[in-house]
Amino acid sequence: MSTTEGDILLALGRLEGKVDALISQQSKLQAELETLELRMCALERSKAALIGGSAVVATAASYVVSLFNH
Repeated sequence: MSTTEGDILLALGRLEGKVDALISQQSKLQAELETLELRMCALERSKAALIGGSAVVATAASYVVSLFNH
C-alpha cells in the first residue's frame, strides 16, 4: 500500500468519525426537540384551560351582578 492510499484511508476514517459524531449530535437534538415540543403542548393546554376557566368565572360573575341589579 502506497503512502497516497494510506493517506486516503486515513482521511476516510476521519471523515467517517466526523459523520458518526454528527449523526449522534443530530439524534440528541431530535430528542431534545421532542421534549421541548411536549412541554410546549402542555403549556398551551394549561393556558387554554386557564382562559376557559376565566371565561366561566367572568360569565358567572356577570350573571350574579345582573341578578342584583334587577
